[in-house]
Amino acid sequence: MTARPEGSPLTTPELSPDWLTAWQRGITGQLDRALALFERAHGYPPGDNEVPPADDTSRAAVARPMDTTELPPDLVLDHLTAYGPVRIADRATGIVFGSDGGGILFAIDHDGRVHRSATASWSDDFQPIVPSLAQFLERLHRAVADLASSRRGA
Repeated sequence: MTARPEGSPLTTPELSPDWLTAWQRGITGQLDRALALFERAHGYPPGDNEVPPADDTSRAAVARPMDTTELPPDLVLDHLTAYGPVRIADRATGIVFGSDGGGILFAIDHDGRVHRSATASWSDDFQPIVPSLAQFLERLHRAVADLASSRRGA
């Protein structure tokens, strides 16, 4: 089990619906605080940044076997269709599910490990960064909370 991030609602690394709901609410509050002062600090607007909660349609789609013709529109699925899986290591592949906004990509492999691209490329080297998506989400929450805290003092 991973340590609980400071100020985080997270209490377990499991990706249960309750855990994900608490994570989404917590990071949304932190993100709102961080973005409120972004333009003043950087001189340009932050763009779209949100973590929407799952709705009934997306929950039902995830509960069904993978049939992309019935899944709701989703950027991850669009990219998977357009670019396919990425090579993680040797013969292992992963699915890109996010970016840092500067082109660095994050992918998850078959075993649930999260990897980070070495450069802003779909075909470049990916390195493992955490052993689970839950740990990745905890780190992301902590980073956004740290950013929100630093913005308060800006």
